Amino acid sequence: IERAAIKDSRNAAEWDDMANRLPQGLETPTYDVIVRRPKYEIRTYDAFTVCTVPMKRTIRANDVNRSKTDAKISNPQLSGASSFGALAGYLFGKNSGDMPMAMTTPVLTTNAGTAEEEEPDSAAEDEEEDDGATSNTGKEMSFVLPSTYWTEDGAERAPQPLDGSNVRLQRDEGGDRAVIMF
Repeated sequence: IERAAIKDSRNAAEWDDMANRLPQGLETPTYDVIVRRPKYEIRTYDAFTVCTVPMKRTIRANDVNRSKTDAKISNPQLSGASSFGALAGYLFGKNSGDMPMAMTTPVLTTNAGTAEEEEPDSAAEDEEEDDGATSNTGKEMSFVLPSTYWTEDGAERAPQPLDGSNVRLQRDEGGDRAVIMF
């Protein structure tokens, strides 16, 4: 029993330390922790609204239209960077209302593809397409919108994404999620 108590105490300390790294004032949908482990938690979230972009989003070098829809990012070569830039651009005001919104947590990534859609060796790596573009297969990245838009009609009331951004708005009904902090 003592070993289990010590282990639980260490796990709690690690999560407390990670939670303290979050900037103050970021909204997060309501959740309950179901399981807490040293490297992850399983949480059950209430419903919320997200802006989502496929991580297989086509990127072409020197694409001048991206500056109209995406936020500038410091490490564009990182996996998921173009998705992050598109979502950040939407939240920071590159949307139909030219309306900046507050950042929230968490950032969600999902594997939206199916086994039939993915090639075994390419699911987690960038592929080179014939036109010089790169893409990630079957994954999506989402940012949670501010709580003003967590209602049933939140996706319709939120500023709409700009054409060409590949960003779409949708309601997430919540549910169980595995969560890691980094």
